[in-house]
Amino acid sequence: MIIFAACLLAEFCYQKDWLLPLDSRCYDSWHHMAGIRSGYDPNVVLAAIDTKTLSAYNEDPWVFWGPYFAKAVQHIRSAGARSIGIDILFTISPETWLQKMAFEGSDLSRTYDIAFREQLNAGGVILAAQAVFSENNPIDIILPAMEYLYSLPDGPLSVGLTNLRQDEDGVIRTFIVKLFDEGQPDTTLGPLIASKAGIAYNVPGISRIRFVGPPGTVPRISFKDLLDPMAKEFDTAKALLKDKIVIIAVEQEGLNDYHLSPYSGGFLPNKSMSLMPGPEIHANIIETLITKKFPRDLLPLKRIIWMFCFVSLGTYLSQITGPKKGIMIIFLLIMASAVLSYLLFLEDIVAPLGNVILGLGTAYLGVLSMRLTREEKERTQLRKTFGPYVSESVLKEIINSEQHPTLGGELLEVTALFSDIRNFTTLSEKLEPEEVVEILNRYYSQVCDMINEHDGIVDKFIGDAVMAIFGAPVPKKDHAQKCITVALEMVKNAKQFQEWTKERFPDRGLPDFNIGVGINSGKALIGNIGSKQRMEYTAIGDTVNIASRLEGMCKTLGWEIVASQKSLKLCKARIKTGEKELITPRGRTGTIKIYEVLDFE
Repeated sequence: MIIFAACLLAEFCYQKDWLLPLDSRCYDSWHHMAGIRSGYDPNVVLAAIDTKTLSAYNEDPWVFWGPYFAKAVQHIRSAGARSIGIDILFTISPETWLQKMAFEGSDLSRTYDIAFREQLNAGGVILAAQAVFSENNPIDIILPAMEYLYSLPDGPLSVGLTNLRQDEDGVIRTFIVKLFDEGQPDTTLGPLIASKAGIAYNVPGISRIRFVGPPGTVPRISFKDLLDPMAKEFDTAKALLKDKIVIIAVEQEGLNDYHLSPYSGGFLPNKSMSLMPGPEIHANIIETLITKKFPRDLLPLKRIIWMFCFVSLGTYLSQITGPKKGIMIIFLLIMASAVLSYLLFLEDIVAPLGNVILGLGTAYLGVLSMRLTREEKERTQLRKTFGPYVSESVLKEIINSEQHPTLGGELLEVTALFSDIRNFTTLSEKLEPEEVVEILNRYYSQVCDMINEHDGIVDKFIGDAVMAIFGAPVPKKDHAQKCITVALEMVKNAKQFQEWTKERFPDRGLPDFNIGVGINSGKALIGNIGSKQRMEYTAIGDTVNIASRLEGMCKTLGWEIVASQKSLKLCKARIKTGEKELITPRGRTGTIKIYEVLDFE
């Protein structure tokens, strides 16, 4: 029932996406741990317009960089690149810019970037556009300048949308191929570049990006190194581009094209926010499409089985251990599920942890609740069973012990004590019944206090006799010594009680108030004994029978306390004894040695 309830709650929360923040942070942490993916062989290279490039051409306005792009595209093409994407939004051409600045038209304004347009017209180049979403204008696409757009062989079909899909926490973990169902351009930049490179794929809907590594993993060359064939870096740069997909983009700190990626968060310590440039995210999307290694979620049935196995194991282990060990077990199972989830992540399988953690936590609380309820019932039962027999301190010790007494019966080494009042029949004849009850109640109260004070249990009252057990239900090593101590106190108390009876009932001619005590130690069966209608916690066995026989011999021997040799041997304190006898108890074969106990030395 606990397992079912815990799994049902965890699955419900998973379906409601309430566990998504936790699962996302775990997913991000796996990226941190994995670092650069094993077996990563770059298919994409970034031609970065970096600080080096911008410093070299800092006097040239951006709008007049057409000749530089023409040279770069030409050299990339000659290096044997598969396709070229330019992640730069060319919203204005030199001709348009000059017209806007009200300069007189000239052939130069119309032919200044003709080389770049020729490279575009040669095909294999993807330009960037951006879709703008707003409440007033639901869809608006910022396209490249018309001069560049019309230079492309297939026009808008060679324009990719630079929009990146963000999760609710602002982190980019997934991508989508097409943003619109109708109209052009409709395809995002990364998939369109891959398509122009001849990469076939079928990616319906939203897919996870298989990042190849943290920011900076995708190889880069400086855009400047592609412009001067005489420079020593030129040949090195071209050598990196053969059979590669190349993305030309601006990478400079301070630009807005830096985004949160899985390497920006997670549970693991992160020295910096590790923002990833937009072009590198497009490169990771292309790598995902090329390798076809799409991180995929567990199927619903497998996800439920994944959760059920951990919750079932956690529930079972929590039930057979204590609360403290249960917490440790739950923690270890969460760690085990995290390790397994990470190993599956390396195989591009996303196994959620949120449902496992919630399921285990819920199961533990359920087990703890049941345990507390069961323990409370056990405490109530123990208090009901042992309350009439033992002191409050012993009762607390029984309740707080890790192993409760076996109510059905267990064999324990104990010391049994029997005591009765001498000449009780004569005493009863000289008193009224209610006066006899008064004497017994007063005497038994004093005797019970002595027994309870020394951790014994008052087993039963038999007329004028009392039976007590020491060493149960909580085992005690010094049970024999405690029993002998109580017996000596009972003898002393009897003398004081005699004075009270004479003061309470003067001129009645009451006999002297004396008692006899029999003590024996050994194994006895302790537990609830009786019928369905009446049960009582008591001790039975040869040890108890001998103690009763020894008490019966007190009057014959004239001793106040008769103890077996075994009881004296178990007592660590030195005992002062009087006479001793070797007897054969009635109804038993074999002899035992008994002693008259006088006091402690």
